[in-house]
Amino acid sequence: MEFLIGRQAILDKNGKTFGYELLYRENIDRNISQTNLDGNAATSRVIVNAFINMGIDKIAKNGRVFINFTRDLILEKIYKMLPKEKIVVEVLEDVVAEKEIIKSLKNAKEQGYLIALDDFVFLDHLQEMVKLADIIKVDFLELSRNEIKKQVEKYKKYKLKLLAEKVETEDDYKFATELGFELFQGFYFTKPVIEAKRGLAPYQANIVKALRLINDPNSEIEGIIDLISGDIYLNTKLLALVNSPYFGLRAKVKTVKKAVSLLGLNKTKEWLNMLMVSKLAEDKPQELVIISTVRAKFAELLAKPFKLKSENAYYMGLFSLIDSILGVKLEDILKEMNYLDNDIKDALLGKLNSYRELLEFITLYENGDFLNAEKTIEKHELSDENINKYYLEAIEFADSIYSF
Repeated sequence: MEFLIGRQAILDKNGKTFGYELLYRENIDRNISQTNLDGNAATSRVIVNAFINMGIDKIAKNGRVFINFTRDLILEKIYKMLPKEKIVVEVLEDVVAEKEIIKSLKNAKEQGYLIALDDFVFLDHLQEMVKLADIIKVDFLELSRNEIKKQVEKYKKYKLKLLAEKVETEDDYKFATELGFELFQGFYFTKPVIEAKRGLAPYQANIVKALRLINDPNSEIEGIIDLISGDIYLNTKLLALVNSPYFGLRAKVKTVKKAVSLLGLNKTKEWLNMLMVSKLAEDKPQELVIISTVRAKFAELLAKPFKLKSENAYYMGLFSLIDSILGVKLEDILKEMNYLDNDIKDALLGKLNSYRELLEFITLYENGDFLNAEKTIEKHELSDENINKYYLEAIEFADSIYSF
């Protein structure tokens, strides 16, 4: 299956995940450029693969999935194949508000589907389409701030939500909220906001100390059990994790000792690191931790074809957004994390090595930049089928942790 699939989060103004836009690229022949692919065929295959073969819950267990619809797919009412409570029909910007399009969208609306207009710019002859829309996506890279203000003014009389798309900075996010946008898409929340001369808060410093203890190569299993048993958060979370559907255990695990014995020392440490990162990010959008966790698992699964240590790859992915989580310079944080291998630290700091190559591939994948990711895929002789399998397993792994 020559097909790559990814997702990008859409958050509400409280930082909660509203849903995901489905990112995809079909490439039956690797010599065919993405621009020459037929949009109808690509979206149809996405629908079949994402919702039938793979299962929608593997892509987005929580929230809705935004799927691009071309003119032909709207006219053919392909949306009827999809669960109305789970998807958003995203009408592409080149779809004209012709009579039959409006008729089909009215049909979708009557059946309970949400409709979003992608990269939309208000024009008088498109009013019928705007009346049917639940969500308007406004591109923050394509339009100037003055143009965005003018667009927002035109939408005020309609009952719909505005989604700020390609929001890349905290400044853009603040501007969007001031204008009344309710949904946000882009990587603004993954960018570190560093306050001058700010160090770690006391509770953060305590968690970092606990991370040092957990990752001490001399730590023994009894000491780890004592640490978990004495911390209500770790105790509760670890038992919930072990008893989650991801492990599929028949009998319920009731003690920390049993949980640790099932996982083993190394895996227990991995889980504890993840829980600590989650705890550090309690005042941040949960999606930040979900992305970190997906990166960790995705990197671990890709480690073998990249000829890297899976454990190191896991930690590189897990800590790849630690500066955004803490709001502290990465160089300063890594000084406190002396247990990490130098190769991981170098990769996180942007120094080119094999781990950095893996991290850059993962970020390209997250951005849906499959064309540039293709170079790495060919270099390491990866198959699209395996990449999709690894990525969906990473998503499922993260969802199994943060869905309770």
